[in-house]
Amino acid sequence: MRRYRQLLRRRDFALLWSGATVSALGDGMSFVALVWLLIDRGGSPTDVGWLAAIHTAPVIIGGLAAGVVLDRFDPRRVIALDNVIRGVAIASVPLAAALGVLTTAQLFAVAAVYGLLFMTSIAGIPTLIPALVEPGELTTANAMESITYGIAGLIGPALAGVVIAVVGAAAVLAIDAVTYAVFVVCLLAMRSGGRQPVAEAAEALEGVEPDAGGGQEAVGGGIGPAVRFILAAPAIVATTLMYMSLNVSGGITTVVIPIYARDVLGGGPATYGILLSALTAGELIGLLVIGAIGWRWPLGRSIAAGALGSGLVLALLLVRPGLAAMAAILAASGFLESSLTPWAQTIRMRLIPPALRGRVFALLRTLMQSTRPIGSVLAGVLLAGGDLTIALAAVSLLVAVPGAIGLVIPALGPGPTAEPVADPTASTGPAAAAP
Repeated sequence: MRRYRQLLRRRDFALLWSGATVSALGDGMSFVALVWLLIDRGGSPTDVGWLAAIHTAPVIIGGLAAGVVLDRFDPRRVIALDNVIRGVAIASVPLAAALGVLTTAQLFAVAAVYGLLFMTSIAGIPTLIPALVEPGELTTANAMESITYGIAGLIGPALAGVVIAVVGAAAVLAIDAVTYAVFVVCLLAMRSGGRQPVAEAAEALEGVEPDAGGGQEAVGGGIGPAVRFILAAPAIVATTLMYMSLNVSGGITTVVIPIYARDVLGGGPATYGILLSALTAGELIGLLVIGAIGWRWPLGRSIAAGALGSGLVLALLLVRPGLAAMAAILAASGFLESSLTPWAQTIRMRLIPPALRGRVFALLRTLMQSTRPIGSVLAGVLLAGGDLTIALAAVSLLVAVPGAIGLVIPALGPGPTAEPVADPTASTGPAAAAP
C-alpha cells in the first residue's frame, strides 16, 4: 500500500481521484435507476437494450470533439463544465418525477446527454494524470483510476438496489446529481495539471517522428495527427482492437445480467445489483494488487493472458448457474480482467506525446466505448426469442478469442509494452506541480 499512500500525498492527484471516485459512484447508481424506471414503465428487453446503447452510443460524436477541446483548453475546466451539464441533466429526472411529468422519452434523452459528454471526463482524467505523478508511478495511478470505477461498480449497483427498494429510483438520480457537484469543486480546487502552453508543448514534441503526429501540426491541428500517431504505434492498435471486442461483450453483459436476474434467478433490483457488484468485486481486488506491486512481465502479453482467462471463466455461464455460482463466476472474470486497463494506459502514456494526449485518449476511448452499444443492441436481438444461450456464448467468445490472438502477435511482446521509457513530461510534471 506504500505506492497508494505516496500518490495520495500528492494534493492535486488526490483531489482528482477523490472527486472522480465520488462522481463515478453516483453514475454506478444512476444507470441501475434508469433501467429500473424504464422497466417499471413497461419497458421490454429490447427497450433496455436501446437504453443501454443510447447511454453510450453518443460517445462516437462527443468523443471526437472532446479530444480537441482537451488539448486546446485547460482540461480541469473542461471536465468541470462537463460535470455541470451532466449533473443538471440527471437532476431533471427526479424533478420531473416529483412534478408527475416524467416520461420514457425523457429517460432516453437524459441517457443521450450522458453518453454525448461521457468521453470528456473519461479522456480528460488520463490526460491530466501524467502531469500529476512521476513516470514510475503511472501504473499505480492508472490502477487507482480503474479502482475508481471498480468502487463504483462494486458499491453503486447494490446501493442503488437498496435505495430503489426503500425510496424509489428517482431518489438515486438526485444523489448522483450531488456527486457531480462534488467533482466540480475538487477540479476547481486543483492547482496544477492545466493546459500546457503551446510553445512548451511544441518543444516537448521535438524529436517525435512526423508520422507519429509531431511538430506544430500536433499542437494546433485537429484529429488527424492523433489518427496518424495511433496507426504508427502497433502496440496501441493491438490493444485497442482487443478492447473493442471486449466491450462488445460488455455491452451484451449489460443487458443479459438484469434479464438473467429476473427470468432465471427470479430476483428483483437487489439481485440485479448483487450480480453487478460481484462482477467488479474481483476486479477491485485485482486492481489493489496490481497497483501495489512492480510488474515484470511484458504488459501486452499480460493483457492478452488476462482476457483469455476471463473468457474461459465466462464460458461457465452456459450451465445456467444459481445466484451464488453466478456471482462467483462474475467475480473471477472481473479479477482476471482487473489489470487490463491500467496496463494498457501505462503503455499509452509512455508512448503518447503531451500535446496529443487529449486527442489520442479521446479517440482511443471513443473507439473502444463505441463498440459497447453494438453489444447492447446485439443483446436485444439475441434475447428477442427468450433464449439466453447464444448471448452467453457470445459474452465468452468475444473476450477469449482476442486474448488468445494477443498471446502470439509480435506487437504485444517485449518492447514498449514491457520496458519503461522516459516520460517527456518528467521535467515539467509532478515535481513542478507539487504544493
